[in-house]
Amino acid sequence: MRVRFDFMQLVRLVMMILAVAGIIYALEFMEGGIAVWFWVAVLGIGFVGLFYSFRTIQRRAALERKRLEGRESRERRGKRRGRRAKA
Repeated sequence: MRVRFDFMQLVRLVMMILAVAGIIYALEFMEGGIAVWFWVAVLGIGFVGLFYSFRTIQRRAALERKRLEGRESRERRGKRRGRRAKA
C-alpha cells in the first residue's frame, strides 16, 4: 500500500509542475482567462491531493507507532508480573 501512495504523490507533484508551466504558458501566449484558470485549478487540485496524501500517510504512521508502543508496553508489564510471581 505504501508504494501506491508514494507513486500517487509523485504523480501529483508532476501534475503541479505541469500546471505551473501551463500557467506561465497561458499568461505569456494566450489572451483570455479560461486557460489560466484551468491551470490554476489543476495546480490547486494537485496541492490538495498532495496535502491529503501526506496527512493520510502521517495518520497511518502514527497509528502504527501507537500500536507498536502499546504492544511493547504490554510485553514489559507481562515480564514484570512474571518476575514478581517467581520471587
